[in-house]
Order: sequence, then structure tokens, then C-alpha cells
Amino acid sequence: MKKGVMWFTAFIFFVIASCAVITVNIYFPEKDVKEAYKNLEKELMTPGEKGQDQKQEETPSQKPESSIHFDFIGTAYAQESALADKISAIVRKMPDVVNAYRQIGAKLPDINRLRDSGAVGEGKDGMLVVRDNSLAPADREIVDTVNTSRRIVINGMAKAIIRINRVPENAENMKQVLPQATEQFASYRRDAAKKGWWVQDASGNWSRK
Repeated sequence: MKKGVMWFTAFIFFVIASCAVITVNIYFPEKDVKEAYKNLEKELMTPGEKGQDQKQEETPSQKPESSIHFDFIGTAYAQESALADKISAIVRKMPDVVNAYRQIGAKLPDINRLRDSGAVGEGKDGMLVVRDNSLAPADREIVDTVNTSRRIVINGMAKAIIRINRVPENAENMKQVLPQATEQFASYRRDAAKKGWWVQDASGNWSRK
């Protein structure tokens, strides 16, 4: 009887261990991600730029995955000066993200008009925020369209970071990386805002740049 209980207990522990979710700490290079956002915006949104056709596409070298890999990935990639370029190269291979950048670029004159007027500001989550309740429906639709494209861009960046780390592209890892990708996108948008535009800081406070 005692032996049977021991076997049953061992079986329960085995089942629990098999179902356990292994959480991997994903290295997130904030400065390089911000630089990648800047580079991609310039390449894919600015009319007249030579763009991605003249950029050499690079992918991370394939290395065996192991626990040691995860422990030292931060140090290894921190020493690579071209990490922002590597991230950009991965994102440029995502058709939906490239298309999202182009859609944002096409709406840029209208968005600049709305930001110049103060009717729309840059939110803390990287989205455009309507500040004028009397904004015309057509302009609200422009804001919604651009925000949809921005979400695609941020999701694409999160996927690129997961791929750089060579970890599974699953919901758990996306949940870990997405807030950081959003934060860096919002930070870049604040930095890129022109004088007179409304911007919201990370705490939710609004100010005119």
C-alpha cells in the first residue's frame, strides 16, 4: 500500500513537471530597438528615400539553443554594434509590417495637419489620441487607420526581438516583449515630435513640446 502511494505521488509530480511553463528572460536591447524604429521609419515612410532595396538584409547566425545561450545572450548581443541593423533587417522581411509603414507614410500629411492643429496628440502607448471632440469623422477614421498600422509595426518589432533571441514565437514570449516594444515606440514618437505638438509622457501627463 505504501509503495503504491509513493508511485502515485511520483506520477503526480511528473505530470505537474510536464505541464510547467518554462519562462525565458528575453533580452530586450532598448537603444537598438529605438534606433531600428527610427531607421525603418526613414526607409519605409519617407518619400524619396532609397529604402530597403539598398540595405543588406541580415539574419542572426544560427547557433544551438541551450540554457547557456539564454544566460549570456544579453552580453553577446550587447557587444554587437550592428544590432539595430539586424533587427531592422528582420522587420523588413515582414510584408504586413512593411505595408503598415507605407500606409502610415501615405497618411503622414493628414496626421501632421492634425498634430499641428493640436487636435491630435502622441499618446503614452504609441497611439495617436484625439484631443478635440469636434474632430470630423473623416479625420477620426484617419487616426484609427494609422493606429491600426502602428499596432502592426509594434507587433512586428516584438516578433523581431523574439527571433533575435531565438526563442519560440508564442503567446507567452510575445506577452513579455510587447510592452517593451510599445514603450520604445512611444518613446521614439515623443522624441520625434515637432515643436508645438501635444505629447503624453509615460505617466500619462500631457504637455506641448
